[in-house]
Amino acid sequence: MFCWRSASLDGDDNVEITSEPGTTSTEDGGPSKEDWELGFRLLGDHLSSHDGCISTVALVRELRKHGIDDPRPLVVALQFFDPDSSPERGISAPSFKFGHLGRSFYSEERYRQELKNQEKATAEEAEDASREVSGISPEEVKIPRAYRQEEARLVTYVKSALEEVYASDVGPEDTDFVFDVHSARKGISFENVDLIAVHWRSSSFLEFITVEVKLEFSAQVVQQALNYTRFSHRVWVAVLVETDQENELPKRFPALFDYAVSQGLGVLACRRRKGRRYEVRPVHWPLRNQPDPLAEEEFIERYREQLEKAEAVDTKEKRPRPRFR
Repeated sequence: MFCWRSASLDGDDNVEITSEPGTTSTEDGGPSKEDWELGFRLLGDHLSSHDGCISTVALVRELRKHGIDDPRPLVVALQFFDPDSSPERGISAPSFKFGHLGRSFYSEERYRQELKNQEKATAEEAEDASREVSGISPEEVKIPRAYRQEEARLVTYVKSALEEVYASDVGPEDTDFVFDVHSARKGISFENVDLIAVHWRSSSFLEFITVEVKLEFSAQVVQQALNYTRFSHRVWVAVLVETDQENELPKRFPALFDYAVSQGLGVLACRRRKGRRYEVRPVHWPLRNQPDPLAEEEFIERYREQLEKAEAVDTKEKRPRPRFR
């Protein structure tokens, strides 16, 4: 399960919500009280009449129909709404409870069910990933099989976390945008990423995200992730931690952690929980890179199958330019 409160994709501690022409806002740039009330009303109506679920895209459309020119800041704010802090912000909490997961809002009961479904699916993926380890390459044979199996399990939980982080209401609907490619091995060791995500920043601008997953935070994992900056816009390393303390990695590995973040890498801390589950949280957000054009083109060809599914590139027969410039 992914544990994430309020954080921006560019590394700020809080989501910055700014007003646009045609929207009302408070002095701090957030949605106005009237916008909140409208958002709660429409959300409640649609959850009650659509089996406890409405996509963020559908909610954006409904808000536009009701006079909010740019409803995206309000929809983002709804995703991170905390009823416990609403009185401090002068907002009256709605009479119903709701949650947000992936690309949709859910009623309280439906949200709990979706969480259970997600955890079950993730666990099944983890077991499948563990069985794939039997096909390890000769150069990896010295690494214990149990280590590889646990690493494969961890990949599936990080994948679920990325689906939360990079869900977007401006990209193609009903398409996959995060891919587990840890067993693909389509290049040399410093080109074989574990996970790929496509982040749609707008309908015509996207970024490639890559992740290196390891059970230990080491110089090797950092150097491998740094190599990914040649062909992807943002890079994460995902590693195990022993506590819930935000500063565990900086305290245990001060020089290595400082080096990683100074080079623009993001860091995901993964903590074991009951039932062999993992909880994943960001402790440092990645900076944006400008990939080398040739390395980027090679990356696209290595993982074209996944990128076509995400509609990040057109089919190979058409051979167009990628849609992210």
